[in-house]
Formats: sequence, structure tokens, C-alpha cells
Amino acid sequence: MTRILDRFNLKRNPYARANGLNPEGFPSFTRSLEEAYIQVLLTNTLTGTFYATESQLLDESLKLHAEIALTDPAFMARAIVYARRQGLMRLQPVVGLAYLAKADLALFHRVFPEVILTPGDLTSFVEIVRGGVVPGGMGRSIKKAINGWINGLSEYHAIKYGTGGQGYSLRDVLRLTHPKPPTETQDAIFHWLADRETWLEAEGKHALTPQIDAFERLKQAGGNGDQVEARQLIEEGRLPYEVVTGVIGLDFETWRALMQQMPYFALLRHLNTLQRAGVLKHIDSAKYVAGRLNNADALRKARVLPFRLYMAYRMFDPRNRAERKVADALVEALEASFANMPELGGEVAIAPDVSGSMSGGIAGQRGKTRYIDIAGIFTAALLKASGGAIILPFETDVVKIKLSAHDSAMTTADRLAKIGGGGTAVSAPVSYLLDKRIRVDTFIGITDNIEWARDQSGRHGFLPTTSTGRRSRRTRRRS
Repeated sequence: MTRILDRFNLKRNPYARANGLNPEGFPSFTRSLEEAYIQVLLTNTLTGTFYATESQLLDESLKLHAEIALTDPAFMARAIVYARRQGLMRLQPVVGLAYLAKADLALFHRVFPEVILTPGDLTSFVEIVRGGVVPGGMGRSIKKAINGWINGLSEYHAIKYGTGGQGYSLRDVLRLTHPKPPTETQDAIFHWLADRETWLEAEGKHALTPQIDAFERLKQAGGNGDQVEARQLIEEGRLPYEVVTGVIGLDFETWRALMQQMPYFALLRHLNTLQRAGVLKHIDSAKYVAGRLNNADALRKARVLPFRLYMAYRMFDPRNRAERKVADALVEALEASFANMPELGGEVAIAPDVSGSMSGGIAGQRGKTRYIDIAGIFTAALLKASGGAIILPFETDVVKIKLSAHDSAMTTADRLAKIGGGGTAVSAPVSYLLDKRIRVDTFIGITDNIEWARDQSGRHGFLPTTSTGRRSRRTRRRS
């Protein structure tokens, strides 16, 4: 009877109240609806992972959107705004906004401008609503919200997002919603988007839209190969990189002019393109790019996630002294991106998961950025914040590795990312601390949390191991 009762004793069996199984069949706990929803919004995962297919993740996320919209639209509104503005996620908050429109129109209108931050957000929203992702269509109230937003559209964004790619474009949105422009300038922008040929004939509209006019003249310059005129128009119109390269072949000097027009994130994304064009082998250009990349104010305003800097560094292969300045700037920028990490007092243990499942790719990164890379970056940041934590990378056992808080975040992340492999025993780092009789004030684990394996000490499961630890400490105190 005692053995049977032990199954219901939470001290001896912490999984007694487990109400589910993870993908490996290990006991797990179902999250509350609110917690599960926040997780979906902030991870934004829709591509296949080690444990789940793309279709499974998509179905799960849509069910969560529908359920939270039905039960607590006020929480949903706060969550999607937080995920978009603070979490820097895009797709899932936009999907959530479409569901919110069907649940509470007043809340929908209140948070619409807080979630739709760019024309890309807007076109994605329209595609979701029109594509049948959410039951129902695009009614009058939704069109009103769209038109209120698009009536503030700038020339720059009209040029950049005007024709779109495979999905909806701003031109498509205009033709669907028929906004009434509040000013003559806005009318000229809409005119160019909806009917370029008539805009070209209406000379009075050219003066109202000088950036668009510069773009149209660039197209003509591209036809006659006049690079001098092209550079003047790029600078005059501050034209987006994405549209310039589509209308004219660029020489070295034109690339240099375009480089200085790029926003921070565009510059980061196109370092390899600038390298291939021969721009970065010149020391003055390399110094300019390096100065932009590690400028603290520019980095903060761009709100670039640390892993973007890490991946840019990994993909950039400097070939001379000038280009090495750019690589060094990426290292400095990554360090600066963690400037606001809180200091961790006392003894700290940091346990990054380096098991096989962590080799899965992050959504939208085409396998180039893996979960283990992200774990490595944050381990490096926490190591610096703690000033000398115990680092316990784990799979089924703790992997022995020496890391220093004096190393760069790039170095630490690279060393951890090279481990990889093995099963997942989240208890392994806890067992290590128990067996070595090491006491810590703070334990931080970074993991996909799909535990299933026994660790090096034969323990099975994070919760039972931590329970053992509590009993062991009490025993030592009594003795």
C-alpha cells in the first residue's frame, strides 16, 4: 500500500499531478491558457521543430488564438501589444489582431496602431483576414482601421512596399479598402500606388512627392546607365536599398552611396553584399560601417535582437584588415546589446541545454540560426552579468567546459554551440550540484524543456531531483 500511496505523495512524486505527456512520453504539465498564449506570441514558432511538425504548430497556435479571443479578449489585446512592441515579434501578434477583430471591435480599434507598426504588418494582416485564416471576412469596421493607418503612409514606405512580393502589396490594400486621402500629398502617394501611369502624366503631383519622383527618374537613369545621375537620385530621394538594386546595376561608387542610405538593420543584413561589391575592402568605408554597427544609440533605436548580430558575425568572412574592423564591430555590438542585463548577486549556476533537440532551426532563419546558438548567446550574457557563474552545459550528463566572463560573448556562444548532441536530462546540472555539494543562490536553465532521459547520477526528472536536493539540505542542516 505504501508504494501505491507514494504515487500520490507530492514530496516523493512531484509528477503526481502531471496531466499530460511530452513528445517523448515523459510526464508534463499543461500550461494555463494565458501562459500558453504568451509562449506562442513570444516564440513565434511556426516552422517545424525537433519535436513538432509545422502543421502541428500552426494548428495549435490558431486554436489558442481562437480560445483566448472567446474567453478573455482584454488579456489578448494586452498580450499581442506586448509581444509586438516589447517582444519584437511580428507574425503571431498580427494573427492575434485578426482574431481580436472578430471578438471585440472596440479593443481591436484601440490596439490596431500598437500592433501594426509597418506596412509589412499591414499587408500581412490583410492577407490573413482575406485568406480565410480567421473565420469571416474584412468588414466595414476592419476597413476603417486599415484606412486610418494607411492615411499616414510616407513616400519612403510607399516606394519600399508598393508592389510587394508574393503576398499582398500596398497597391492591393488600396484597391480593397478605398481610403479617402486627407491631404493632397497623401492623394498623390495613393495615386502613384494605384495608377502609376496617370501619376506620371500629372506633373503637379511630382512636386508633392519628391522621393517618388526621384525613384521614377532613377528608373530612367538605369536605362541609360548613368551612374552619376543614379547616385544623385539615391542621395536626393534617400531611396530604399531594396528597390534601387531592382532598377539599375550598381558600380562601386553607387554602392558606397547606397550604403550610407541604409538603415541599421538593412546594413546588418547586407554586409556580405557590400563585401562582394568590393566596398568594405576600403578602409574609409569599413570604418563607416563599423561606426554605424557599434553605435550604442543606433543599436538601441534599431532594436536588433542579439542573435541577429551573432548570425551576421558568423556569416561574415573578413579577408583583409579593413573588413576585420567590420567583424570586430559586430563583436562590440553584440556585447552592447546586453548592456541592460541585471547584475546577478551571490553564487549563480547557468545550465544551457546542448542536447540534440537544440540543434533545430529558429523560425524564418532557414536553419542558419539554431536554438543552441540562442542558448549560447544568453549564457554568455548571463556569465558576464554574474561576474563568474558556474556554467553547466548538459545533455544526459553535464559537459565539462571552461568558460570565462572575460571572453567575448561571441567566443562563449561559439564554444557552446559546437557541443550539441545527446538526450535531454534537465536534472543533470542539478544532480551535478547535489553530488558535488555545491550550493547556489540562483539557478538558471536554458532549455526546450522536453526532458526524458536519466542523468549521470541515475536520476530521472527535474522536479524529483530538486525535491531530493531540498531534503538533502534539510538533512545537512539538522546534522
